[in-house]
Order: sequence, then C-alpha cells, then structure tokens
Amino acid sequence: MSDVKNPARNPQPPGHPSGGTAHRHQRGPAAMHSTPIEAPKDFRKAFRRFIRYFGPFRALILTATVFIAVGTILRNLGPILIGDAITQDLELSKNLPDFVFRMKIILATIVGAWIADAVSGILLTRLSNKIVYRLRADSFAHVQTLSMGSFEKRGIGDFISRMTNDIEMIYNALNNGFSSLVGGLLSMGTILVILLTRSVPLSLVVIAVVPVMAVLTGIIGKKIRAAFRTNQEWVGRLTANIEESVSGVRVIKTFRREEAEFRKFEAINDKNRRVGVKAELISYSFIPLMNFMTSLTLCLIVGVGGYFALRSGAGQAMAGGSAAAGGVSIGLLTAFILYSQRFFEPLRQITQVYSMLQSAMAGVERLFEMMDMKSEVADKPEALPLSDIRGAVEFNHVGFSYEEGKTVLEDIHFQTQPGQVVAVVGPTGAGKTTLINLLSRFYDVKEGSIAVDGNDIRDIKVNDLRTSMGIVLQEPFFFATSIRENLLYARPNATEEQIIAAARTANAHYFISRLPDGYNTVLSERGNNLSQGQRQLLGIARAILADPRILILDEATSSVDTMTEAHIQEGMIRLMKDRTSFIIAHRLSTVRNADQVFVLHNRRIVESGTHDQLIKKPGGFYAKLYGLQEQKAEVLETDFD
Repeated sequence: MSDVKNPARNPQPPGHPSGGTAHRHQRGPAAMHSTPIEAPKDFRKAFRRFIRYFGPFRALILTATVFIAVGTILRNLGPILIGDAITQDLELSKNLPDFVFRMKIILATIVGAWIADAVSGILLTRLSNKIVYRLRADSFAHVQTLSMGSFEKRGIGDFISRMTNDIEMIYNALNNGFSSLVGGLLSMGTILVILLTRSVPLSLVVIAVVPVMAVLTGIIGKKIRAAFRTNQEWVGRLTANIEESVSGVRVIKTFRREEAEFRKFEAINDKNRRVGVKAELISYSFIPLMNFMTSLTLCLIVGVGGYFALRSGAGQAMAGGSAAAGGVSIGLLTAFILYSQRFFEPLRQITQVYSMLQSAMAGVERLFEMMDMKSEVADKPEALPLSDIRGAVEFNHVGFSYEEGKTVLEDIHFQTQPGQVVAVVGPTGAGKTTLINLLSRFYDVKEGSIAVDGNDIRDIKVNDLRTSMGIVLQEPFFFATSIRENLLYARPNATEEQIIAAARTANAHYFISRLPDGYNTVLSERGNNLSQGQRQLLGIARAILADPRILILDEATSSVDTMTEAHIQEGMIRLMKDRTSFIIAHRLSTVRNADQVFVLHNRRIVESGTHDQLIKKPGGFYAKLYGLQEQKAEVLETDFD
C-alpha cells in the first residue's frame, strides 16, 4: 500500500497539476469520495512556526534584503531620470552635454540594478536551500521515530509525499517568491514616494487602486490555499495509483486487468484534472482584474495629467513639475505613465507570489502535521536499559486489535524459559505474525502485558529491546546496495570472516560466491534480482550476523526447497543453541524439535505442548492440521512417482 510520490521541481505556477501530494491510498473509482479532503488548518500557527526556521539565517536574510532594496531603488530611478532629462535638458535648456550625462547615469543605474539582482538571487538560493535542508532533516528524523501503526494508518506514500513534493513547493516559494515579494513591496513603496513628491493629484489616482486590490487579495487568499491543498491531495492519489500499478504490473498482466486498471486510473486522473483546473482558475483570477485596473489607471493618469498639462500650458511648466504649483509638464506626465506601469507590475507579481505562498503554506501545514504526529510506541521517561538478557519471555493475558472493535488476539497467556525453541502455528490469519510484532514492540498491547526477563517491555528502552532480537520475515526487505552492506545492516562492525560465517550457517555463501561480484553484488530495489529463496537465505544470514538473544523466524523457510530447508535447519539448530527462539510456521514438520508449540486459532491459544504430545491428542486441532499436511505430502509424493 505504498503511495509513493515523486518530487516535482516545478517551475509552473502554483496550482499546476504537476505538483501534489499523496493521501492515504484508496482503491477504485468509488474511493474518490470515501476519504474527505483535509480542510485548511491553522494558517497563522503554521506560519509562525515556519518563520522560526529563518532565525539562524538573519544575517543572510538582511544582506539579501539590502541587495534587493538597492536593485529596486536603482531600477525605479530610471523613469524619473528620463522625465527630468526630457523636461530639463530637451524641453527647457536643450543642453546636449547635460542630456548625455543623464543618459550615463541612467545606464549606471541599469548596470547597478543588474549586479544587485544577481547577488540577491545567489543569496536567496543559499537561504532557501538551507531552510529546506533543515525541514527535510527534521521531518525525516521525526518519521524515523514513528511506530508501525502510524504508517499503516496513513499510508507510506503520504509520508513520502510530504517530505518530497510539499517541501519542494516550499522551496519554490522561498527561492522564487521571496525576492518578488520583497522587491515588489519595496518597488511599490519607492514609486509611491517618488510620485508623491512630484504630483499629489496624479499620485492619488494610482493610490486609489491599492486598497481595492488589498481587500480582494485577502478575500481570495483562503480559497487559494484550500484549492491548492485539495489539488495536492489528488495529485498524490494519482501518483500513488501509478506507483501501485507499475509495482503490481506482474499481477495485472497475469490476471489480464489492464483495462480495469486503466479505468481506475482514468477516474482518478479526471478528478485530478478537475481539481487542478479549479485551483488554477482561482490562482489566476486576479490576472484579468489586474490588467483591467492597470489599463484603467493608465487612462486616468493620461486624462488627469493631460488636463493639468493643458491647463498650465507647456510654457508655464515648473522645473521638475512642482506639485506645489500644481503644474504638470510633458516630462512629468511621461514619468507618471512609466511609473504607473512599473507600479502595477510588482503588484501583479505580488498577487501571483501570494498564490504561490498560499500553495507553499498548504505544504507547510501538512509537513508540520506530520512532524506533530506522536509515536504510538515510545520510551517512557523512566525506561530501563536492557543488557545481558537471558531470554525469558512471558505473555500475560495479552489482547490486541489494529482497529477498534476488531480483535486480533485475545487472552494470550504463556511463558518460555531462556534458550527454549518456541513454535507458534495455526491457520492463516490466526494472528501468528501479530504475536511477534507485539513481542518486537512494533505495536503496544491493548490488554495485558509482555515481559522479557520479568520486565514489562513497555518499561524497557525500545532500542535495547530490538537490539536483543533478530528477526527473519516471510518477505525480507533489502536495500538497493551490495549484499555485504545489506548483511552489515544487522551488525555494522562485523568482520569479513563473521559475514562469511553467518552466510555459511544460513547456507547462503554458496550462491553468493557464484555471483559475478560475490558479496559486492549490488541488489536491485528490494533485492528483486535474486530469487525469493535466495532473499530468504540472505535474511537468515543477516539475523545470524546480528547474534541476537531472542531469535524470531516468521515463515523463514517458506520459499525454499526441501533440500535447502534441510541445510538451513541444520544451521538453525546450531544458531538457536542457548537462544530463545520463536518459530512461526505453516509447515508443521519444521517444528518437531520445538520445546513448546502454541496453536493459535480464533484469536486464542487453543493448544500447547510438544509436537509429540499434540499429535497424540485425540481430536486435537494440531493433530488435524498435521494429518492434513501429511496426507497432502503423500498425495504429492504419489503424483511425483
């Protein structure tokens, strides 16, 4: 149920369908309505928490802001210098040398603005990368502390998406939006100051638009963030569906379900398209309005400015277009026209940046939600260290359920002595693996308690408990690295001799040594370039290398042939000596030598004893299971002969 979401470094505007995040996995088109989209959370709280990440970089932020301000001021000096050149040097004095000098100054402001922009861009790139690095590190570190239940409730893909795509959206907003936002605000402020010093009436024409746009921006901001959050959810579901289909392509082709999978994809894809279009429409709803307001303001400036220019007369224009005299020269009117265009350009950018920031804040909210999740399994403040354990295990009337009202284990009670081999058998779904998950404390019991050497495992440090255990799962997981590194995962300081010895005990050394690169052979994802049997042998070797006091084998030999199983059993007998071992098995022939056999059925332990005792029990459940397996083996042997 992995909902893997790939990060999308997306230069597209916010709301574009290429950005998103995975939600808990849903199956089938009907699932689109089965899980409600999360509503926007506390924006202010998330924003204040996010701002704290900027604290260590105050100097960098201040320096970048200074360069942004310098570039903004230099760029906005251009129109007034051009206006003065027209009025002073061409219209009044007609002085060519002064005009050339002013042109040089204008060129210097252009070059200076370019240098300031380049420096601020470099500084902001460093800033955004530092903050995103810290966010990724904090979120990854927190996820490592969560219990298995957290992943199963939300889906692995949801966590991956929050740490990749949502953080990527934050990066884009920081890298691209900060400069536009700060530069735009400074630019608008600079322009307003210049305009007010030149002509109050014309300035009022420009200023009148600002409160209108501020009100509209505030109203639509919440809708933008909600739309982006919904869009991120559905893009995540789409990518989760794609990942699942690609991962399960063998099953899809085996059962000829290509068309059904495509229909499911189409349903999710269509919904994703519709919410994506809606997000874009809301995001860009300001653009036509901004264009209209810009054109309207330009017309008003030309109209009002032209009226004052005609009224005062070109020959009576005051030097510099004195606002006190109320005169408007042609140069001043030209400057105002240029400034009005420059004033609305940053306002348009700020509106778009605001949309980008709303999208990023939706990601910030989701990221902090994840970082606020509490592990269902955590160390108590007074947790005890566990060292030199003997391996005595006691289940004391344990009850457990993954979901409320759906009991998986009920009143499980037994004791084992150090060094005993304990087998747990029963039909599929009886709760055998759950029993081991509770012992490993991947989950905490709902009722009763589990003790190791007389200590409740909830009072023991989790790391110490798991260090004392070696687990071989039915489907062992391997990382996409070398065989040696995968084995060393259990014991990083093991020597080459210890690695080989563990592999020999597990009967894995033979096939490893026949690989082209031996122990340096790089495994593909999940070790899929090895057979299932070979993966289980490696899993056993890894557990052997860990040298645990409590050994857990969860169907560890279910995918190997009979001859290989016999070799493994020989190694296991040596390995299990002086260790408490739990064997979960479907093949009852593998538990004949167990000191205790516990039979799980209907959530309870219905029988216990040795293999010989249980098969002699008249009408016993274990005896029936064993008899069925023996009959099956005889039939297969007869057919083979």
